[in-house]
Parts: sequence; structure tokens; C-alpha cells
Amino acid sequence: MLLGCLFAGAGLARREARVELPPGVGAGPVRLEGEVERVEPFGDATGATTRLLLRVARVDGAPARLRVGLTLRGAAPALEPGQRVQVPARLRPEEPVANPGQPDPGAARRRRAQRYTASAPAGALLVLSPAPPWRRWVSRERALLGERVRALAPTPESAALFLTLAAGERAALDDGLEEAFSRSGLAHVLSVSGLHVAALALMTLALLRRGLVRALPRLGPARSRRLDARRLAAPAAVPFVWAYVLFTGSQPPAIRSAVMATVVLLGLSLWRRADGLNCLAAAGALMVAWEPAAVADLSLQLSFLAVFSLLLLGPALQLALPEVTPAPETASAWRRGLSRVRASVQETLCASAAVVLASLPLVAATFGRVSVAGLVSNIVCMPLCGLLTGLAAGGAALSVAAAPLATPVLWAGAWASQLLIVLTRAFAAAPFATLPLHAFGALPAALYGAGLLAWALGEGRARRLGWLAPVGLLAALFLPALAPQPGLRITFLSVGQGDAIVLTSGGESAVVDAGGVPGGADTGERYVLPFLAASGVRRLALAVLSHPHPDHALGLRSVLAKVPTARLWLSADTTDGPLSRAVIAAAGPGAQVEEIEVGHPPFPLGEATLEVLGPPRDRVLLEGANDRSIVLRVRHGAVSVLLAGDVEAEGEAALLPSLGPVTVLKAPHHGSRTSSSPALLERLRPRYVVFCVGRDNRFGFPHPEVEARYRQMGTECLRTDIDGAVTLESDGRDVRLVPYLPRSAGRDLPALAAAGGHPQP
Repeated sequence: MLLGCLFAGAGLARREARVELPPGVGAGPVRLEGEVERVEPFGDATGATTRLLLRVARVDGAPARLRVGLTLRGAAPALEPGQRVQVPARLRPEEPVANPGQPDPGAARRRRAQRYTASAPAGALLVLSPAPPWRRWVSRERALLGERVRALAPTPESAALFLTLAAGERAALDDGLEEAFSRSGLAHVLSVSGLHVAALALMTLALLRRGLVRALPRLGPARSRRLDARRLAAPAAVPFVWAYVLFTGSQPPAIRSAVMATVVLLGLSLWRRADGLNCLAAAGALMVAWEPAAVADLSLQLSFLAVFSLLLLGPALQLALPEVTPAPETASAWRRGLSRVRASVQETLCASAAVVLASLPLVAATFGRVSVAGLVSNIVCMPLCGLLTGLAAGGAALSVAAAPLATPVLWAGAWASQLLIVLTRAFAAAPFATLPLHAFGALPAALYGAGLLAWALGEGRARRLGWLAPVGLLAALFLPALAPQPGLRITFLSVGQGDAIVLTSGGESAVVDAGGVPGGADTGERYVLPFLAASGVRRLALAVLSHPHPDHALGLRSVLAKVPTARLWLSADTTDGPLSRAVIAAAGPGAQVEEIEVGHPPFPLGEATLEVLGPPRDRVLLEGANDRSIVLRVRHGAVSVLLAGDVEAEGEAALLPSLGPVTVLKAPHHGSRTSSSPALLERLRPRYVVFCVGRDNRFGFPHPEVEARYRQMGTECLRTDIDGAVTLESDGRDVRLVPYLPRSAGRDLPALAAAGGHPQP
């Protein structure tokens, strides 16, 4: 039966992920027609922009089946999910993840047949039909609820948190607040899931039962004896549960919880006690049938793991602790209350510990850390979270049914949200709130999981296998440290059009630049910080800003704000600019800031040495900031690597006297025509050159004639736009360069269309 379910689910998932395009679709404009699934308005540096998720039914009038992430440039009309639209656009395959440690949202998109993005002017969009009436009603009521909550809330943050729980509007939450909830172990509060749906189901059941208890006697003694209030109230509560799930956006964890609540409530109406594992299995079966791709979503996986651990591991933990003896009835009220509090605290602690232990491998692989504060924060905050859930669900219901009555509930909910935010930030700021933890390998994860299951389900001697869990955890902690490490590792990250280089040697790390796009995505947050976390880098020995240009400096601000550095190098005479000041401020008072030029003492980084070759002392005649870039030569035994910043012809000429052959060269100025002069290449004669460039960048870097110049010398060329991140490993005698992406990943749309319109993974 399990194998049958597995194959059925795999078949459904494959069907959902299938993309169908008409033959002959290429890179040119096409006319997309389909239904809007999601709308994400936002502003950027170029003006108003709207992002849509479009379920495409026709391409150029021919039947098709796929989802497309569509960006509309300019002021778009008011759009709602469910509307049918038509728009001319160009399809582009989604770019693959190009860096180690970088989250891969594309994997979830591909499981939902979303393999392409597209863009179009907002004025070219044609609305073919309105959204269904029920969708328009939900959107209108959400908007009205948002207006009422923001008018009553003490702070915008408390309003955003309350609306997250009441209407599923999580996008309004600030990134800093989400980070605080994650560090404090309360991130589950932000996702409408088991806690919220269960609290709503219990409160609705209690209210309906109380109302029926009062109403049944009016039907007469004989009829009221035949009817049971709870059996009538239980099925009547089911529509309220599903209405809340629908109102909050039908998130997969909420649907899982609603299915389980429905099974329990229907069981009560039939005088049957629902089994927890059967409820969980029913929810899993429904999720596989309804949206197979959702079973691979992190939020749903954590939700199922949490319930599974509460059902199996939580009771085992409670049995391992001394039983809390209830106070006798003859004891004082204070003593009886204290006994109940002790029992409640122990039960919550066991539940929290069970969830943390069960989800440890998944959390470590995803976030690279585990929240220890959650063991305490859940005990303190869960009563408040339960109250807040009731206020959120009740406030949303009253806002729809009787708006004047909703005001006191919304006011109380907003202030309860503010109190929860204060507590969350206090726990997040506590010492050792989180501990770094590398991803488990296959063997440690198997040992750990087998140990937990043996402890939860085993009896007698079989339960001794529970010791496999700590063995697996110790293996996950110490096996990576035992693996052989290269003497020097340099990773040229793919951050679009810009430089971001991470050096590691002998347990010490340095960062040279971190990319950046004015008005665009934060390259430090998106690319550099995930790489550092995946590499286990918690502190930098050195950070370098080669020169204060946005494509080198913007990402460095967010990196230094999150990862402390002992020393910060900036090019001489550049500390007064706005970008340099922002980087210095992000580094904080703990960093030693130095302006450097040629002749600065070398910096030892583990087994390697960083020598400063630029900028020159007589830089007054160098007109541009590019030519005043910091230029570093990294020596590791017989291996040398030149990080040439953005120097161009004049800067290269100033460098020539101090240069000699190198093993690897980071191409100056991304391979522009004004750099990589024949004289420089003749002096360096590199075996490898790495171009740090963005895909389809508007500058055309690297220029073909420059790349050809390197190839004519026999230099092997690697490019971050094609190869993704390029990792250099040196043992002091030789090097190897490993691209993150295979060369066959240079996907273009015509090649995919030629394969029959079905993109290959």
C-alpha cells in the first residue's frame, strides 16, 4: 500500500511539473493568455513594477500548459487572482542557482511547471475577464481588515504581524522581524498552520456547543435528551475552519491542519476518537492529490514533522521525565494552581523539544543553525500565541460579519502582537539563542533518525538503539572537520555584474567585494551570506573594498552588518565617499579600518599571504576610481593569484613593474575593452582567467576580442555568467578550478523549443 501511494504521488507530481509548449516557440515575442494566480506589487528604481504568477493556457493562440513569472514594467491596472489576461512577452528560462549554499527557489517553481520568466510593458496587458466574485469579495474584505488594523495598531510592525495571522499577509513583515522570530524559535507563529487552525477549531467548537446547550432545551425535554450538543457542534465548526484557511490564502500547512481538524470534528460527531497518525495520513493523502508539488515545500515538511514528533516523540520525552504529581483536592488553591502550571510547563517543554529534535536535520540543512532559545520561548509565549490566534481569527470573522463589533477585538489583537514582538526580540537577542550547525550527511542523518524512532517506538532492548541519535548528531558535528581541506580555497561568486570573492585558508577567511545592483536585489543577502553560512564562516579576518563602486560595495554593507570582521581595507583616499562610509558603518567599531596602497605590509591568511600591489602612491594622475582599485596578489607556495579589481589601461601600466607570471588572474574590469592590455597579459601569462560578469549584462562584458586575446595565449577562460561560482583549490604546488554549473547549463530558449517544447531539467 505504501509503495502504491509512493508511485501514485510520484506520477501526480510528474504530471503537475510537466510543461507543454506549442512547437516552434523561440526567444521572440509570444502572446501569453492565462489566469492570474498571484499578484506582487512593488516599487524599484525604475518606477512602479508588478509581478504576477500567470497560469498560461494558450501561447500564440495554441493550447499550452505552464506557469510563468511575469514582470510588468510601469503602472499596471488593478489586478486580482482569478482574472484572465493576455499579454505579449518574451519567455526566458529561469536562471539556475549559480552559487554553493544559495537557496534554490527554482526547484519549487519547477515542481509547479514554472520554468520561465517573462517581462512586458504594463500598458500591453489586456484583461479578458474579471476575477470570480468570491475572490473579489475576499480581496475586498482583506483590504478593509488591513485598514482597520493599521488604524488601531500601536506600530506598523504589530499591524503586519496581526495581519499575517488574520489574513495570511506575510509579505508585509519586515525582514528584521522575520529574522528575530527565526532566532527566537518562534518562526512557526508566522505561518498559518496547526497552532492557528487548531485554536480556531477548539474555540469555534466551544462557542457552538455553548450556544446549542442553551438552545436545545427550548425544543422540549424529549428531543433535547436525544440530541447531543457536541455531536451537533462538531460538524458545524468545519465550515468555519475552512473559511479561515481560505481567507488566509490556503497555505499548505494550514490545509494540512484543516484536514486533520476536519477528521477530528467529524469523528466527534460520530462518537469516534480520531487517531492522530490516521489524521496525519489523511492530510498527506489529500495534499498529494490536491497539489503534489507541495509535499516538497519546506513549510509543509516542517509542519508534518512537527505533528509527527508531537504524536510519537513528545510522549516518550514526557515518560523520561519525573511525573508531576497532581496536588490533592484538599490542598490549597495556590498549591493546586502551581501543580497545574508545573505540568503545563513540562508538557510544553517536551513538545518543544520533540519538534526541535525531529526537525534538526532539515533545519540544519536549510538554515545552517538551530534555535536553542525556542525551548524556553515556546513555554513563555505559547499562551500569548494561542490568545493572539483567537483574536486574529475572531477579529477577521467579526470584521466580515459585524465590523463595529470587531474594533475591540482588533485593538486587543494589535496590542497582543506588539507584546509578542517585544518578547520575541528579547529571546532573539539572548546569548546563544542560536547555534551554528552544518547540514547532516546521509549517514549521520540516517543514524539520527533511526535513533529517534527507536526511542519513540521501541520497547525493551530495542529502545537501546536510541543511542544512535546522539551518535548521528556527533557524526554530523565532527565528520566535516575531519575531511581534508585544501591549503587555500578562493571562490569567485556569481553575483550578476560585479565582484564577490571569498578566500579561506587555515581556518581564516576574507572577503573581497560583494557585488551590488543600485535599486536591485541585495547581492550580499542573496548570494554572499548564504555561501558564508554554508561554508561555516562566522567571522572574517579581513574584508576588502577594492574601490567604492556599487557593483563592489553595496553587497558588502549587508555582509559586514551580519558577519563581524577584524580588519577592513579600503583604497587610499576613498574613505570619504558615501559608499565607503556606509561600508565602514556596517563593519562597526570592532573592525580596524585601514587605507592601503602599494607597499602596505602583507597580510597572512592561514597558509596564504596577501600582498598589496595597488593603488600606486603616485595615483594623482589616475583619473578614474577603477584605476585606483586595490590590487592583491595571493601567494600560496608556488601558486599565485592576482585579484586585479577594476583597473584599466592606465592602472595596468602602473602595475607592470611589480608583476610577474601568475597562476590565476581575476580579469581586470570584468573583461572590458579598456583593460587586459597585451602588455599586461604578456607580463602575467596566466594559466586561468576568471571573468566576474552578469548574464546578458548591458555592457557586453567580457568583450569577445578580450576573451579571444586570453585564449590565443593558451589561457583557460571561466565566466561566472556561464560557469556560476568558480572555486579555486590550491595545495601550494598546483591548483584546480571547479565551476559550479556544468558547461551544458548554458540554456537558451530556442534549444529548449527545438526539443519539442518540453524543457529538460
